[in-house]
Amino acid sequence: MENKLAVLKTIRSLNSLKNWLVDAGLVEKVLEQIEKDFAQFGLSVDIHADDIIETMQRHVDNLLHTNYQQLQNLLYRIDIHEKKMIELQQLEVAMPERDVITLLIIQREAEKVFFKEFYKTR
Repeated sequence: MENKLAVLKTIRSLNSLKNWLVDAGLVEKVLEQIEKDFAQFGLSVDIHADDIIETMQRHVDNLLHTNYQQLQNLLYRIDIHEKKMIELQQLEVAMPERDVITLLIIQREAEKVFFKEFYKTR
């Protein structure tokens, strides 16, 4: 199980992240965590397992263009540091900002769920 976490932390593409979520069997719980965190900012997200990436991209893109301050607050709440965004943008130069943020949100939410599941079984 700890190996899955190590793999999660090294993922640098949205397709790989989606595959990891499916393989780990955590898609539904990650969706619930995303919806919970977004709801704390009055943001309603209706995400389904089959289109998690595309739906998150739309929500992030919307926040990037309409309410950047709310996006920053959301990222702070989810615990995504600006330094991590910059590092990923430097590693993946061709990746749009929307995709960098989407990847980091889903990745961090997956970490939260992973830890909850890991310690629940101990």
